[in-house]
Amino acid sequence: MSRDKFDDNCAGCKPMMMDPVTRMVYPDDHPMMVVVLRLWSETTIEERRAWHRFTCQNSRAVEDLKFAQTFSERIDAALAPPGN
Repeated sequence: MSRDKFDDNCAGCKPMMMDPVTRMVYPDDHPMMVVVLRLWSETTIEERRAWHRFTCQNSRAVEDLKFAQTFSERIDAALAPPGN
């Protein structure tokens, strides 16, 4: 993983989720991660770079914050129980 530069092939440069009780990172084949990674695959390279700047470099640039919020909302909506 590189904090300095985004690498599309780096496992540490993509979103991850963890179990809130055990604090274990979910594997890529966990049902929730399958959803997150599907959404991730739909992002552009510039959006993935913005995510990296926000999460790894603590960017507070408006564009990076906007994408982080939008992407997080997409994840929340995709993982919400049906009917919510």
